[in-house]
Amino acid sequence: MRVVSWADFRELAIDQEILDSLKLAHPEIPVCYESLEGSGIYREKVLTSIAAGTPPNVFLLDGIDIPGFINQGVLLDLTPYSARVGFDSAQYHARVMELFQRAGHVWAYPKGFTPMVIYYNKRLFDAAHIAYPRDGWTWDEFRASARRLTRDTDGDGKTDQWGLGWPREFFYVQSWIWAGGGDIFNAAGTRATGALDARATIDAVRFYLDLAVRDSVVPRIDMFRNNTGVPVLRLFYSNRLAMLQSGHWSGKVLTEHEAAGRLAYGVAPIPTKRGVAPVSVLYSSAWAVPKTATHRKWSVQVAAFLAGASAQRVRARMLLELPAMPSIGAAVAARDTTGREAEFMRIAATGRQSWGTRIENWPQVEDVLLDLLDRPLVRGEPVGAVAHDLAKRIDRIVAGPK
Repeated sequence: MRVVSWADFRELAIDQEILDSLKLAHPEIPVCYESLEGSGIYREKVLTSIAAGTPPNVFLLDGIDIPGFINQGVLLDLTPYSARVGFDSAQYHARVMELFQRAGHVWAYPKGFTPMVIYYNKRLFDAAHIAYPRDGWTWDEFRASARRLTRDTDGDGKTDQWGLGWPREFFYVQSWIWAGGGDIFNAAGTRATGALDARATIDAVRFYLDLAVRDSVVPRIDMFRNNTGVPVLRLFYSNRLAMLQSGHWSGKVLTEHEAAGRLAYGVAPIPTKRGVAPVSVLYSSAWAVPKTATHRKWSVQVAAFLAGASAQRVRARMLLELPAMPSIGAAVAARDTTGREAEFMRIAATGRQSWGTRIENWPQVEDVLLDLLDRPLVRGEPVGAVAHDLAKRIDRIVAGPK
């Protein structure tokens, strides 16, 4: 029984612990685990193995891949098997479960999830005598704090402490567009024109760009290249960055630095434009079974175990994500004396399904959306004109070949 994922060395150890417990519960099921690290390469490798007739028995499915995998007919419908393997969708977070369901059919079992949040450095806020971010904070409050927290601390005329880590990858930017009352598509997800080039979206993109270009509250490394988040994470735990946008996955590293006495940090929601309700984007993954997998019964059993309560508890202990089961998430939050897990759960309650979970050609759309920041930033093009051009290009992608 071959199980594959994109796990790095940290997650690989966690998943192996879970699979070791599977061997105790189901000694009759032989399992080997393989990591194909790197999501882009991973996606292609999984699809290639399915097309070649050598699919894994179970594989980790990213939320943004589910429209394409379902429409290509490569996933096994898990609905008929769920009761037999003890999977009860009612035990899972409804907003996460819906990512992997279509018309009452379950296509994958949720592993875990995260909203996007703002991590803030308590030491830098305290040194500047600035109140910590709170639920319901606005863009005006956020910007004012970021400006005050951007400083030349040693008097050499160069900024060496910044207010915000400013990633350019679009999966970070999506929350800011929603936080400004804008959107990428119309409600039906059929076109970008009228949404991506709407006034609210254009204003949200300008706000995000201004943080770098006008306010200069971000390190230049974030402005001119895509990165994995490691450089800004390092600035944050070395107390040179006051705020960092990320998901729950950053919590493990930050907590290790906090335990070593290097850092004190908190978690806050993405700030919103005045008058806009709090909102975040939810990102999740789940365990799926290819339609052509051998030993279907065992395959579904393994997928259900990897998404089950014992696996959720192990992964929650490692701080890489929120449990997809609210009951386990509540238990984790009750034991957490920092209050951060409870804050994550409150933020998740305002979360929305990423457009990537609804648009089949999302990887192509996301490639186009990189220009939403790059063309104004690098070429100085007006945001409105860029948004209008990109909206028309995205409409053609969504419509598909004629």
